[in-house]
Amino acid sequence: MPVYKGADLIGQALDGLQRQTFRNFEAIISVDGGDAETAAACRPFLDDPRFRMVVHSERLDWVGNFNWLLQQDLKEFFCYRQHDDTTAPEFFEVLLEAADQEPNAAAIYCDCQYRGRSDFIEIAHSIRGEPLDRLREFIERDWQGPPIRGLIRSAAIRQAGLVRTDEFRAPFQIHGWLAKLLRWGDFTRVGRPLYYRLDRANSFTNEHKAGAEDRQRAEWTTLFTGLLETAMPLCRTPQERQFFQQIIVDRIVPPPNVRPSEEPNSSVTLIAECFERLRHEGNTHLLRVEEQSLILDEVQRRCKRSRMGRGIDQIRQRYRFGKLLYPRSPWQRVTYQIRHLLETFDKVSRILLADSSNCFRRH
Repeated sequence: MPVYKGADLIGQALDGLQRQTFRNFEAIISVDGGDAETAAACRPFLDDPRFRMVVHSERLDWVGNFNWLLQQDLKEFFCYRQHDDTTAPEFFEVLLEAADQEPNAAAIYCDCQYRGRSDFIEIAHSIRGEPLDRLREFIERDWQGPPIRGLIRSAAIRQAGLVRTDEFRAPFQIHGWLAKLLRWGDFTRVGRPLYYRLDRANSFTNEHKAGAEDRQRAEWTTLFTGLLETAMPLCRTPQERQFFQQIIVDRIVPPPNVRPSEEPNSSVTLIAECFERLRHEGNTHLLRVEEQSLILDEVQRRCKRSRMGRGIDQIRQRYRFGKLLYPRSPWQRVTYQIRHLLETFDKVSRILLADSSNCFRRH
């Protein structure tokens, strides 16, 4: 449990850990930046021999604190617990039972019940299959939080390594780290809302979403690097490289908070900024010069087409990719194509619903 300035909430989180029906675990409380008030709030729980606390005199920030915990003497599983969240008493017990049935799962997690400003259940469906197929499905989905809040096998962590850092407090780097876990094994969902997440205005996630647009664009380029770093080592052929480069680009463009009329120029500019980020980080080996040219040409060509034309292009592209992924299975190709169409329809429906709601509120 990494924590900084959490004295008002951490007691409830630690009490929830003590109430777990599965009791054979170690709770490591990692207090950042010499936060004496939070440390004092934790001390009553140290009478429990399963709990120990470390107070860092220097500020590690969330990613440094998380990485410090990853480097501790982990047992079979690692579980990240936010200091302002709680779980049902049977959280560990239920997930461990599922883990016993899924020895190839890198992460086993449940549904996430939000409370506070929001009141909904977040679901992240299981991801299974061969490594490339798992990675493809993860990149193509909207980002979801439950996998990071479940049980993560230490063997998968050893392969994935630490979470990347950057000068923006690493808001997107956890996504690249989750993708690296998928190189080891599946993501397995337990369909019960056993994790309770507090949605508060001053959380790191909400403050990041409310940040300046130029900063968000710069942060977005780090996601491009992180996903390339995960995917490119797995690709065995030029076709596989092109496939994953394209779906990564599809996740990046158009950039966030851009009006439709500004989308073409913004998309091209953002891709150029992504290439510059690779050079800034010394990661140009992830993308060959000729591959950069192909990506830029494709983005420019796509921006000249209508939204409907781009949608048709994407359907055709998924058909070609389906043949690449499943050369010997027409049924899997059709299933892949249908799933992509359904996901596209779902995204469009949500966008239209949100636009309708905004229009209703304005009137």
